[in-house]
Amino acid sequence: MSTPTGQAQQQGQRTAPLPSDPAELEKLSRAQQNQLASSVAALKDRVAPKNVAQRTVADVKEKARGAVLTPEGQPRTERIAAIGAGVAGLVALIALRGARRRKRRGRREVEKAAERGRKRS
Repeated sequence: MSTPTGQAQQQGQRTAPLPSDPAELEKLSRAQQNQLASSVAALKDRVAPKNVAQRTVADVKEKARGAVLTPEGQPRTERIAAIGAGVAGLVALIALRGARRRKRRGRREVEKAAERGRKRS
């Protein structure tokens, strides 16, 4: 069945019989159209990229707060210390890598200068 009543029965829902008065039927139809329009508008709002991004940012902020604060709002020092140690380790690793690059670059420049000196002689 493809009637609204038939679909509702297939889904296990009970519905009132459709009115026989054309004015009542039109009123019911408008109410259903308004409900559908409202549902579509709510779905559009929910899946809009801007709104999805805002919800995602809010979720990430809330998770970050939960990671460093207790539900009472007190800081979780052990987690903050662990995060700080991780950041310090990362900074040290980046600094070490930069120092090695500078050292290699300096070595290459010395080798190039020596090669130029040998070619001149």
